[in-house]
Amino acid sequence: MAVSVVDAGEEYWRYVSLCTHVDERRPDTLRAAEMRLEWLRQQAVRHGMRTKVALGRDGKPLGFVHMLPVESPLSGMIGRGLTAIPCLTIDYQLVYAQRHGTGVGRALMQACEAEARASSKGLAVYAYGGDFWFMPSAFFQKMGFVQGSKSPNIWVKRWADIEDPVEPVQCYEYAAVPGKVAIDYFWSPFCFTVCKEALNIRDVAREFGDEVVLREHRADDPESFARYGMLRALFINGKSRFWGYEAPKEELRKEITKALQDLS
Repeated sequence: MAVSVVDAGEEYWRYVSLCTHVDERRPDTLRAAEMRLEWLRQQAVRHGMRTKVALGRDGKPLGFVHMLPVESPLSGMIGRGLTAIPCLTIDYQLVYAQRHGTGVGRALMQACEAEARASSKGLAVYAYGGDFWFMPSAFFQKMGFVQGSKSPNIWVKRWADIEDPVEPVQCYEYAAVPGKVAIDYFWSPFCFTVCKEALNIRDVAREFGDEVVLREHRADDPESFARYGMLRALFINGKSRFWGYEAPKEELRKEITKALQDLS
């Protein structure tokens, strides 16, 4: 497959904001995309984030990658002097078809490395093992990354002497609200899935009226990230909940209902 890589411009922001799902028509999904699009237009530059898009021979987008200084909270790491890759994804239809070896991911990473060599001492990614499709460590290993010495999930490719980044220390203390369910949500509009989750949480919290207190903590705020060390986390009355994908509304209703029953 012939692949070229370009810097993302206005003509590609919809593709990026929808996380490649450009044929999506569901209102809730489009709401999340608009939230992410607004953030990308207004906040990406503040974080030093650059986005590259892979194109096929016909000019159709096939995937994209974000790159930013590891010092940004959006890297999810604590480090210096490196370029972080917080998100690399290829067209969802290729993923569903389990098409491997398309060259899309490789082309995107090669473009990132070429640019990063001029401004940093290496690349760092937070990658996942097993069969998880998103940011698979096996792919980055093939691209010359090695496992960091201080975290099994951080992978580094360096071309100069630089200390490995580390995972942040997560600090969370539940503050109860008498007679109410308290939801603490750590999130950032940087991620499409998280935007969908944030909207689900807001919608369901409103259904319960004043029985629920929703406290949102913006993980893209450096001060918040330095204090809590969390990019994405959900706590309901101090108990952590995580579904992997966006928290489903029905499951949120069940969790809140149970938490209210526990209060009575």
